[in-house]
Amino acid sequence: MKNIFYFKLLNKIGGIETFFYYLAKKYKDWDITIYYEIGDINQVNRLKQYVNVKQYQGEKIVCDKAFFNFNLDIIDNVEAKEYIQIAHGDYKAMKLKPNTHPKLTKYLGVSKQVCETYKEVTGFDTELVYNPIMIDKPKKMLNLISATRLTSEKGKDRMIKLANMLDAAEIPYIWTIFTDDTNAIDNPNIIYMKPRLDI
Repeated sequence: MKNIFYFKLLNKIGGIETFFYYLAKKYKDWDITIYYEIGDINQVNRLKQYVNVKQYQGEKIVCDKAFFNFNLDIIDNVEAKEYIQIAHGDYKAMKLKPNTHPKLTKYLGVSKQVCETYKEVTGFDTELVYNPIMIDKPKKMLNLISATRLTSEKGKDRMIKLANMLDAAEIPYIWTIFTDDTNAIDNPNIIYMKPRLDI
């Protein structure tokens, strides 16, 4: 059974992006393809670990079930047995009318509030289906602290080498560096703090 999910824009971060990620992880053994038009490369690559991900190029799509969120702009190019819209937000509170289409055969909401307000705004009955959540067991975080000038004589090159080794080994860490040389090492795991006498 082929299932497609369409979302026009996959942002760098967001609720729909989180929904897609957990959906992909939980149902990785299903035949799922996520279509998007514009997508952050990190989000796309993260999803590709689990499901098919394709940039939509205007092609005709044939599937068993087609799931849409807010954007329905490709629905006329999709031939499916079921057309399902997933409501993720409280449209009444947002003062926003969701896009609808005569092809839609089923409506899902991710919370009781979403289901109730979706029906109130559109008149369509909405089935409650919570977001799929899979919590990974967290890895123990390594905390490093340094108080130093970031110069070669103080070991800046060795610090860069160690950070690269930790990154390559996928060891999660936060490195707090007390220094005036902020951003001397470009690494997202490093937090710079102003120097102080008592750290």
